[in-house]
Amino acid sequence: MSQLFSSPLRVFSVTVLLHAIFLVYGVYQDSFSPLKYTDIDYYVFTDAARFLHHGQSPYKRDTYRYTPLLAWLLYPTGWGGIWFPFGKVLFSVGDVLAGWLIYLILKGHQGMSNERALKYASVWMLNPMVIQISTRGSSEGLLGVIITALLWAALEQRIAIAGLLLGFAVHFKIYPFIYAVSIVWWLDNERIGHAGEKSSNLILSFLNRARLQLAFYSLATFLVSSIVMYYLYVMVFSMRSSLLIHL
Repeated sequence: MSQLFSSPLRVFSVTVLLHAIFLVYGVYQDSFSPLKYTDIDYYVFTDAARFLHHGQSPYKRDTYRYTPLLAWLLYPTGWGGIWFPFGKVLFSVGDVLAGWLIYLILKGHQGMSNERALKYASVWMLNPMVIQISTRGSSEGLLGVIITALLWAALEQRIAIAGLLLGFAVHFKIYPFIYAVSIVWWLDNERIGHAGEKSSNLILSFLNRARLQLAFYSLATFLVSSIVMYYLYVMVFSMRSSLLIHL
């Protein structure tokens, strides 16, 4: 075990191998067992992607209540055949990228040694529950890597990137909004290297450049992505349906 955690390459190789084993086993169980390995939501995602493939709205698939961007990410599954597991592979890649970001955060911002950072990151990367969730076809792995990237960007003080990721995460699923509070609180003047910016007004002191920048980029990303998706896949298709009914 000590040799495993001595090298990032070894840990990430094992992580990729475990995901591959679970993916292959999932195909086997789906083929020979009445109890399917693939999550029911994955069929919803892939059906929505198939509607996109035929130039239709993903919301023609009953119970699809996600952003159309998710269906677009899974667009290759609409080709069928060997492309059906594409989404599972994509979600698994998200798991690995999230693990890499956790490793970078622990090593670069928590001052951990290489071996210790790998051990802590492996709580995510080598966790069979995490692997199973993604290889069964749940999209939570994608959201996991987005949130981890958001944390990394905030710690790196790349505020514009953090704002874009936060806005996209909230567009993807609403609950990542809860992370905004802790990030905004963390972005005080002393933390971001502006200890000299003082104000007797508490509101003006709180609204520093980093917080305003985060709010602008996150809100703009959320609004633009939501409005565009609503226009393309709700309003336009509703208008087309109404027109066809009248004709």
